[in-house]
Amino acid sequence: MDQIMHAGTPAVREAFPSHRSEPPGLRDLRPAQLVAILEYADRAIGLTKAAAVPSMLELLAQLVGADTSTLTRIDLRTGHEVAVLWPAARAESAALVDYPSAGRSHPLRPLLVQQARSGIQRPTPIRISDVLARSAWRSSELFATSHRGVDDQMCVLTAAHQHTIELLVVSRFRGAFTDRQVALLDAAGVHLAAAVRRMDQQLLPAMQVAPTLRKVMASVAIPRRPAGPSVAAPTARQEQILSLVAAGLTDAQIGRRLGLTASTVSKHLTRTYARLGVPNRAAAVGLIGQAQQGPDSRPARTSEQILQTRQVLRTR
Repeated sequence: MDQIMHAGTPAVREAFPSHRSEPPGLRDLRPAQLVAILEYADRAIGLTKAAAVPSMLELLAQLVGADTSTLTRIDLRTGHEVAVLWPAARAESAALVDYPSAGRSHPLRPLLVQQARSGIQRPTPIRISDVLARSAWRSSELFATSHRGVDDQMCVLTAAHQHTIELLVVSRFRGAFTDRQVALLDAAGVHLAAAVRRMDQQLLPAMQVAPTLRKVMASVAIPRRPAGPSVAAPTARQEQILSLVAAGLTDAQIGRRLGLTASTVSKHLTRTYARLGVPNRAAAVGLIGQAQQGPDSRPARTSEQILQTRQVLRTR
């Protein structure tokens, strides 16, 4: 994992060792749970389309025994955070309105940042119940605003680059996560993280949850392009126009629908192409098609890939 910001202190390295002999609690998992992890890995290994991420988040929640799951990316420098939420209805939750102001107080964020800075190759999932008593969690600002009803939450750092971290987050509404559930997230999450890296800069409908709330089209993985012209997310108006372009409307038709002139629509599209890093209308529509393509488009898996997957877990 790339270094983030600066190297960790010795104390951090001691708290979070840089390597381990085996995932936590793997030997304590039941045979059925090991099989479930293997099946999840087998499904993830061939994924290449960003549209598959929500369904994989759903399967991850089912495997771990969580009520919600999230793939989120946080810019630690600006506080900008974009998330893919499961269930998707959470994007309409009134509780989310208060997250932009309370999110920075998340009790796990300092530990996750320490893990990222320390250069750990495969960080261990961390639970809120690891760091706070139930009463302390329920009296926290985060619980009182955007996380009311969440009994426990578990995060695992899946990627870090420069000032940005990427996390898998699962939550429970009743009871704390057990050590076995930590092991399940650890063993399964690494496969979803690998799939996300393969998807790279494909776009996916997501939710910007900080500093303000709005629906966006965002890249799945942390951008790792060489230094050059920056690529920003489209504005809400540009996304609206882009969706109509994908539906096959001309600039004039889009203008009539939105109350704009055709030349204004054309100017919006020119700026959108620059933000997305694409040269023209066809390329922009292609990006949207990648995000909307179904998750069943999977390349055939080779016997070597299957063997590599099976080596991840050695059944007893």
